[in-house]
Amino acid sequence: MKLPAFSVRRPVFTSMVTLIVIILGLISFSRLQIDLLPNIELPTLSVRTGYEGASPVVMERLVTQIIEEIVATVPGVEELTSESSEGRSQVRVTFNWGTDIDTAAIDVQAQLEDEINELPDDILRPRVSKFDVASFPVVIMGISSPMDPVELTRIIEDQLRFRLARIPGVAQVDTWGAYNREVRIELHPERVKALGIPLKDILTALHNANLDLPTGKIDQGKYEVTLRAPAEFLNLEQIRDTVVTERQEGLITLGQIADIRDTYEKRNRIIRLNGNPGLRIAIRKQPSANTVDVASGVLAEIESINRDFPQLHVVPVINQGNFIERSIRNVANSVAYGGGLAALVLLFFLRNIRSTLIITLAIPISIIAT
Repeated sequence: MKLPAFSVRRPVFTSMVTLIVIILGLISFSRLQIDLLPNIELPTLSVRTGYEGASPVVMERLVTQIIEEIVATVPGVEELTSESSEGRSQVRVTFNWGTDIDTAAIDVQAQLEDEINELPDDILRPRVSKFDVASFPVVIMGISSPMDPVELTRIIEDQLRFRLARIPGVAQVDTWGAYNREVRIELHPERVKALGIPLKDILTALHNANLDLPTGKIDQGKYEVTLRAPAEFLNLEQIRDTVVTERQEGLITLGQIADIRDTYEKRNRIIRLNGNPGLRIAIRKQPSANTVDVASGVLAEIESINRDFPQLHVVPVINQGNFIERSIRNVANSVAYGGGLAALVLLFFLRNIRSTLIITLAIPISIIAT
């Protein structure tokens, strides 16, 4: 018995099978992972390192060229691209297609470890990372505020980062353009030279005065109490009052030979939001998470943050979820228009509404089933 005849003679069975196929298709569709880009593994690695204070020319000569020579010995390398800037080096390694990128990353890291003595002693250890499409930020938000930038950074690091990290599906929260607090001590060379104070003594005095050391344990009945001697600096006055050395005329403090200012570290990235200084936060999702769901959760949290922190202005700058939703709407519209036109063409040639409906219903059922 042929399948069409079997289906016609058993309409209930055929209807139930069709219904089961539709239900299974809808369940599968609801669990379908949605991403802006396909999850592909590119045969590319990046080797990053830093050498504080080195010019781009020095970085290229002492770091980048040596790393290129080391990495070039790894099997399967097809192309090397490097970039040297002040204090930073990046070498992009492209392998032949079909190369196991995980094994290649291990080989590159092992080769760098074997030849690490060829690089300067005080260099940051090279970091090898894979080029992963899924690691692109799902949402990038901008934050501006009339607050002190260091205080703004503290709020972001201590409060906002935690709130964003607990959103389901969020894997990592990165801050760009942060103002990290830094106490800057600028010595007066003429005073230091006149007093004959070695720089080593100044550094030693600062180190010894800014300690938080454990001092042991004592037993109090059934309890054991841990003791420590907290002596870390709490304010600028304590730093200024640090005794550097002693002379016959009295004690020499750091405030007498240096200007001490509360400022922030030098920033390598400057962020502006609508022309005003600001910061950016990048949200990266877990590999198995749904991009649209994660983006929706982040947008809801942004609204909550704006309500809870009226002194902050948080806006989404890039939202992959929005791109995906628009793409899905475009696909749905194309399917609807295409199905409608196909039905009209069938009706025009068949001149039979019943036959047209049967064939037209087969289109969405086929899509759902696959």
